[in-house]
Amino acid sequence: MRYDYTLEEHPELAVTEEQKRDYIDEMHEFLEEAIGSENWVLWVAEYGDEIVAHAYLELVRKVPRPGRATKPFIYMTNVYTRPQHRGLGIGSRLAQVIEKWSRELEHDFILVWPNERGEAFYTKNGYSACSVPMELRLSN
Repeated sequence: MRYDYTLEEHPELAVTEEQKRDYIDEMHEFLEEAIGSENWVLWVAEYGDEIVAHAYLELVRKVPRPGRATKPFIYMTNVYTRPQHRGLGIGSRLAQVIEKWSRELEHDFILVWPNERGEAFYTKNGYSACSVPMELRLSN
């Protein structure tokens, strides 16, 4: 679904068969490492027997600070619902389950960088805009 998501967001992108194979190999390697680690949690939503949505959560441990308990935060990325299943509440239900799980484990907050289309979805699900992070681009 990550492949579909990328092409949906960037229809101008022309991917060769070789690039697609390289991507699939890299994604398999990433998933094997992520699923086997304690730093990533992958959530999926099913409709019938089909996976129709997913979210990837990276658990980020913060540097401890004196005088208060340090709780990890969640970087949520690659949130996607297949187009034919949008508008059915599946994505919102997935976001709610993730929020409940995160609260139970006492994570500090969930951070997500939505595209413009996703902003309304996150606002509807209780997220609010925060100050813009700064970045130093190291590659083009």
